[in-house]
Amino acid sequence: MDSKTSSAALKSQAWLTDLKTKLETTGKYDMFLEGFKSCQTDQDRLKLVDGLQEAQDIITVKAVKKGKNVEESVRQREEGNVMFKKRQYKKTLDLYNSSVILAPTSGDTSALALALANRSAVLCHRKLYQPCLVDIQAAIDYGYPENLRYKLYERRGKCHYQMGHKQEAISAFKSAKTAVHQAELDQTKRNNLINEYDKQIWQCEKMTENLIKGVDGTVLYHSLIPSIEKVNKQVPVMSECLEVDYREESGRGLFAKRNVEVGEVLIVEKPFASTVLSNFKGRYCHHCCERVIASTPCRSCSAVVFCSERCQKDAWESYHQFECDILYNIQEVEINLGHLAVKTVLKAGYQYLTEFEEKSDRDKTKTVLNEDGVYDSQDYRTVYDLVNHADDRGVEELLKYTLQAFYLQKCLEATDFFGSGEQKDTSKNCVIGSHILRNLMMMPCNAHECSELSHLPSNLPESVTVEIGSAIYPVLSLINHSCDPSVVRHSYGNICVVRAIRNIPKGSEVLDNYGALCALTPTAERRKKLAPQYFFTCNCLACTDDDPQYNDIPSDMPVFKCDNCAGPVFLPLNHKYDIVPCSFCQHNHALRPRLSSLSQSDETYRLAMRDVLLSSCDNIDQSIIFLENHLTLMDRLLCRPWRDFNDCQEALKQCYAYKGSHYTVNTGK
Repeated sequence: MDSKTSSAALKSQAWLTDLKTKLETTGKYDMFLEGFKSCQTDQDRLKLVDGLQEAQDIITVKAVKKGKNVEESVRQREEGNVMFKKRQYKKTLDLYNSSVILAPTSGDTSALALALANRSAVLCHRKLYQPCLVDIQAAIDYGYPENLRYKLYERRGKCHYQMGHKQEAISAFKSAKTAVHQAELDQTKRNNLINEYDKQIWQCEKMTENLIKGVDGTVLYHSLIPSIEKVNKQVPVMSECLEVDYREESGRGLFAKRNVEVGEVLIVEKPFASTVLSNFKGRYCHHCCERVIASTPCRSCSAVVFCSERCQKDAWESYHQFECDILYNIQEVEINLGHLAVKTVLKAGYQYLTEFEEKSDRDKTKTVLNEDGVYDSQDYRTVYDLVNHADDRGVEELLKYTLQAFYLQKCLEATDFFGSGEQKDTSKNCVIGSHILRNLMMMPCNAHECSELSHLPSNLPESVTVEIGSAIYPVLSLINHSCDPSVVRHSYGNICVVRAIRNIPKGSEVLDNYGALCALTPTAERRKKLAPQYFFTCNCLACTDDDPQYNDIPSDMPVFKCDNCAGPVFLPLNHKYDIVPCSFCQHNHALRPRLSSLSQSDETYRLAMRDVLLSSCDNIDQSIIFLENHLTLMDRLLCRPWRDFNDCQEALKQCYAYKGSHYTVNTGK
């Protein structure tokens, strides 16, 4: 932990100690604590703290905005020019991105125009033609000098030519011919350029329209987002093969309405809200968590980046117009998931939350449906409905969370979120604070990471998944935990895709993993890790059976699964496989056909594993099919634990990870 992070964390932790000290000095602490204990709602807790002068003295907020800086923008651009001449193109792009982010978007926008134009040059050089064209137009819109525009028109023509756009290329080179007359050039240089543009136009006229259609240089850091074959009418982000149900032993959860096979896409969910972790904020879109090539800046601050004008606009209209001024304040104190808690409130909106009615008599066995009978991930009620374990927390922990929510409430009070120029309405402000408080307690046991595979080009098996953000997914949060899960989730930007990695029989619960896998961690350690955050002692099958860790999983002799009771059917040492009884129920099995099927499937599985181990991603779709088929067969025929099952499952998960958000490292310049 660096000193800045450490001091920020200490500042957050100090509030509780300082408040206690101040109140004890004046003899008020015991009375305050009794009053706090008697609070029945989050709103009551916020009102009590808000009315306490000692809390007001300790927790103060002065909005600190990371605005534009034209001098720094120019410096970054000039440093980028130096790197461009040195052919350090990756570094050049990073510097030009910084220059764009820091440049003012109103008033004198010349620095932004120059930064965009320079960035278009390196994008064109890296064959990123579509982003290059976007920058060229933006540079012109922001007032790129008339006497230099011929360079942009020429670059536009080259992009369209490479993309196979005949007429657009011709038009761009003709614009360059016209614009060159406004350039401050001697006649010889001007004539040479005109002759060059005539040659370019002649070349374009000979080309076939859309000669290389589809080549635009657009970089996708994941495959196309998979779709659900048949969606659930009540829960549209979920497959029709699943349903939400309530079981006494596990509470609400998702259950299979039919047999589900390995590889089926079960959930494709956009989050209600998401955030990028502070150390990744310059490389990923603040709105959708996609990796950014050529950043689109906020028009007001330089604290975040967007992947497109659309994301910038959507973010501003939804939440960023308020968040923009206080991002530094929110991130300064390092409140766990504090930014996500605030962003969720901002997206829900002031009017909605102040009119929001909590239904204390809600049936906890059911989910919250909207007026159309739909469980909608984009409806705040589905977020509010998630468990927050307030009743399981001690009084000091509740007070700590309340002080954090109070600080974040005061951050919002420093913006126009509560209304511009209006007098403070403590009651309504504390309503907003109460929702922040609920979110702060709810999110540690419900929020999920947005992640990206850091892909080693020659070593897919050792490529690691990196957490780049956090998000709240109301449907995904309904899935309960197992240390030996039946599903896996991967990020496509901030969209989460859930696939089956085991056969899930009809009526069985769909189970995710909350961060403690049985093959990697002993049972006692898993339970110790899960209990403080999720408030349960894990009693999944892997825990109750105390399943072995990976190195102790059998690999020499498979054990078949009984058709009648799913008990073990051991291979006889005498190799007589025609009539083999189950060890539990004595039901007889003919194992020879099963051995043959397993052997044939094993051959294709080994080929797929070879490709994965060699990091051959060219045939990854075929490898996925082989791995899914083999895993399906093993799960149907064999008893677990079995080493090949784990190996096949992990290889399949890594292939899915490559299809999701990934970034190939060490790609050079």
